[in-house]
Amino acid sequence: MKIAAWMVAIPLLLVARGSAGPPRIENASLESTLLQGSLGAQVAAWSATVDEPSWMGWHVPMIKGDGMLCCATRGDRQLQVKACALESSHRHLVFSSDRSDFPLDGSETLVIMLRANQGRVDELRIYSEGCRLDAGGRAVTWLEGVDPEESVGLLSQWIEGDSVLEDEALMAMALHASTVAAERLAGIARQSADADLRGEALFWLSHTGADNAPEVVLQALAEDPDARVRDEAVFALSQLPEQQGMPLLLEILRDPTRPAEIREEAFFWYVQSGDDQALDLIAEILSD
Repeated sequence: MKIAAWMVAIPLLLVARGSAGPPRIENASLESTLLQGSLGAQVAAWSATVDEPSWMGWHVPMIKGDGMLCCATRGDRQLQVKACALESSHRHLVFSSDRSDFPLDGSETLVIMLRANQGRVDELRIYSEGCRLDAGGRAVTWLEGVDPEESVGLLSQWIEGDSVLEDEALMAMALHASTVAAERLAGIARQSADADLRGEALFWLSHTGADNAPEVVLQALAEDPDARVRDEAVFALSQLPEQQGMPLLLEILRDPTRPAEIREEAFFWYVQSGDDQALDLIAEILSD
């Protein structure tokens, strides 16, 4: 499993204000309804009755950051000229750090869209609420009153359940502004039997800004039995917000007791960071 290979760039997103109503969905037969009972039960009941492609969506608060999750035609610098097609197989999504490219209203909220067909959920997509969507003439059920923790719980079921939704569910859960989401990510990073999944969880945990993210990542670096996960842990340190990981990377690459491959990985990501001390460090190493 690769880390969101269809993404172009990954600055973090915005923490949500309370908002109501569906996002701007064009070309849709749209029905809004209040969540009745549990989210998992309502999604299961809806998908079981669907004989042709239909969509269900809800919104939750999004983790703090400064970008928009949407689609565009040329990187993250071109204005969204048409709505994102839900029914398209094209998975080009953009985290745009230039908010002037996209509408600002509603951009602090994560929109989760599920597609069901012939009795089963077969697609999960996520967007910022300010992103315009095109449902391709399909029926869309919009749920109001979804609790973020219930949303995290439902996504968790798809993450380690041999599901086609695993990658998207992990990413969606990581973008929830919820302490429960961060706790679930830490649990996956520490306990999952799937090494690829542990590595991805470390990557996303580093982006949440959770207080325990450095601790969990360093624990994986020291204790995970899989070399690929240890490499991902070094990368995750480089992705901690506000360059929090730079002193940790510097400490690792200066520690002669660390394995050479880990120190090399730490050096690579430290230099890539553009930290002011990087050039001095290179000069120091070359002079030795």
